[in-house]
Amino acid sequence: MKKQLLCFSMFANIVTHAQVQSPDWATTQNTNFPQTAAGIRYLDAVDANVVWATGYDGLSSGSSYNWFTTSSDGGNTFTSGNVFADTNTYIISSIEGINASTAFVTAYTKATGNKGVVYKTSNSGGTWANVAAVNMFTNTASFADFTCFTSPLIGITLGDPVSGEYEIHRTTDGGLTWSQVSGANIPNPLNASEYGLTGVYTKNGNHIWFGSNNGRVYHSSDAGLTWTVGTITGATVGVSRLAFRDNLNGLCIAFSGTTASPVTGLYKTTDGGSTWTNIGVSSTFGQNDICAIPGTSTYASCGAGTGNNIISYSTDDGATWVDWGSTNIQYLNVDFVDNITGWAGTFSDQATASVGGIYKYSGTATSLIPFAYKHEFNVFPNPSNGLVSFVLPAAKSGCLIEVIDILGKVVYSERMVTTNVGDKKQINLSFLSKGLYSINIKNGNESSVSKVIID
Repeated sequence: MKKQLLCFSMFANIVTHAQVQSPDWATTQNTNFPQTAAGIRYLDAVDANVVWATGYDGLSSGSSYNWFTTSSDGGNTFTSGNVFADTNTYIISSIEGINASTAFVTAYTKATGNKGVVYKTSNSGGTWANVAAVNMFTNTASFADFTCFTSPLIGITLGDPVSGEYEIHRTTDGGLTWSQVSGANIPNPLNASEYGLTGVYTKNGNHIWFGSNNGRVYHSSDAGLTWTVGTITGATVGVSRLAFRDNLNGLCIAFSGTTASPVTGLYKTTDGGSTWTNIGVSSTFGQNDICAIPGTSTYASCGAGTGNNIISYSTDDGATWVDWGSTNIQYLNVDFVDNITGWAGTFSDQATASVGGIYKYSGTATSLIPFAYKHEFNVFPNPSNGLVSFVLPAAKSGCLIEVIDILGKVVYSERMVTTNVGDKKQINLSFLSKGLYSINIKNGNESSVSKVIID
């Protein structure tokens, strides 16, 4: 179908491989989807407690499900259910969480692959109701791509161009009423075949961005009232994912080549999406999804598929990506709400329904992750009762040793005046509570880090 993301891994790998979780993503949570190998298609983390997601059958190519799942306690428990009365009328194209009670789902008609609806829940998914206005997504050329809110009351819903104009509707009362944005406020499609893509959007404050299949990025700085557009040179096959760390600096996954043989590219903007530069794709970059981590200059990426089962981060606007460390885990999407809280969607257990399906970030506060982060030195014993030893990985004259808890707080620090390569160091952390800690060794712009568990 025209809307399927080119990089999106649709099916679970049914071949058994040993999976190794990243120590930074050590918390497995259960989506409670009702079927084995259910994958998370769209993920929206609202705050440290609330996360919403939609699911699909990861083993069948002929089924498109309308499951949702949500948690209001940080992912400790998820409640799942159906948005629609059956699985054959609509296919979900996005989910937008507002709070623990309220979320919006956009969907298009399954049989014909066009038109669409916007459904809202106000009781944590207990019931859903269509809140689309009578004039929304009713033309045969219509296609409902996504719904995005910049505040609990103000939001837009995007549809494909009809009669040469993108169909954008806007609400200022939480979806009770909608008004169509004038075509005069929206740059025209590049050609008759340009359209938006399901779930390909991002936001920051009143700023909204969405991508098209022709490699263009639309941008509004006033919560959807007026729009501009920028072109990603060479990305003629389309935009896949967008992420902005502020109103000017962003990253985009987009494709060149052909639809039959797409070539993945990672692009960077420093002017809000007006112009883009191809910065290349490294082996440690996850090609399935990217997100900006709020409050930091860090981005996260994740991948699924042959050679790209990875989750990683970048602190230099995508120039380099550091593997968080995992093996044979298919990461479908990733989203953070702050520098210590994030989730990554995957597939639930292939043999047992309701088991797994999502990982929660459990590592160091991302704003404190050093650029040169590497597991360069071993800590022993690990786990430890508090007496921790390690060998310094390099000469670190004047180095600073810091121990950081999972909330990002420095709980121990020591400045070493002179050291030599291979020096053994022991520190006493027996005063700390049981849990996971990071030990950082810093000297100027250089840094090394390792993990230790105090038990």
